[in-house]
Amino acid sequence: MKKKLRTLKVDTTEYLYSTRVTYIAETEESIFTIRLFIDKYSKYALLVHYKVIDDYYVGNPLNHSVLLYNHKLEKEIVVNLNRPLFVRMALDYGLEQGWNPTDAPLELDGLALLVREGYDIQKLLPKKA
Repeated sequence: MKKKLRTLKVDTTEYLYSTRVTYIAETEESIFTIRLFIDKYSKYALLVHYKVIDDYYVGNPLNHSVLLYNHKLEKEIVVNLNRPLFVRMALDYGLEQGWNPTDAPLELDGLALLVREGYDIQKLLPKKA
């Protein structure tokens, strides 16, 4: 059986995290959520939501890998939010936004994080009619 909670160690602090995809049938979108917390402080979790268009064949593209162009690196990068690199990016973003893992929960928009890190997210958004 696969463990739902995974660990991410940063210096001497060990964070637990899980990922989840929620499908929204009315809009054909889905939300990929990263949930981070310190053991025994799960009620003060950091939630980072990535609301994107759902692909007919694979579901949420950020859950299964998608090529996104990064303007800072000037090349395409494979983005899979299950990778520790992106979980650490979400953790650093939450801490910069004032999240205290032992004091209060915080919810953030993950697409804003991707844009801030230089990713072109246009292919993840619904097409304008």
